[in-house]
Amino acid sequence: MNWVKGLKLKSLRAEDGTILLFGIGLAVAGLMVLTASVNVAALWSTRNYLDGIADGAALAGAQAVDANSIYVNGLESKLVLSDPLARIRVEQYVIESGARKQVSNFKVKSVRVTGRSITVTVQAQPKLPFGYLLPESHPLVVSAAKAINKVQ
Repeated sequence: MNWVKGLKLKSLRAEDGTILLFGIGLAVAGLMVLTASVNVAALWSTRNYLDGIADGAALAGAQAVDANSIYVNGLESKLVLSDPLARIRVEQYVIESGARKQVSNFKVKSVRVTGRSITVTVQAQPKLPFGYLLPESHPLVVSAAKAINKVQ
């Protein structure tokens, strides 16, 4: 009987500190999940912000009707967009929105005008709260929007 009691005491003493190690491992895993989720949330909010800027810029550009085509062809013809005027309107919208102050390295990647439609693509680097944990990675968020002027 004493032999069984001694065996149980030895096995319990051999496991001293394992709960502490398990707790530390669990805390580290929890912190990793937390930092990853905060960074993903920052990426998501940057993408939503860029979606709004791209939509607004495309709508501003879609209002850049080519006045010369109206004078030449009259109001009976379909309206077409003026490429230079659309680009100016997109740039004005970006300046007025303050997008360059809100996100890092904001850039209007492309403005494509085809007939009555315009497609605007913007990009930026998100401000990641725990970005220092990813020193080699520089994520880039890209968003595009298309607007069509349906006035006939």
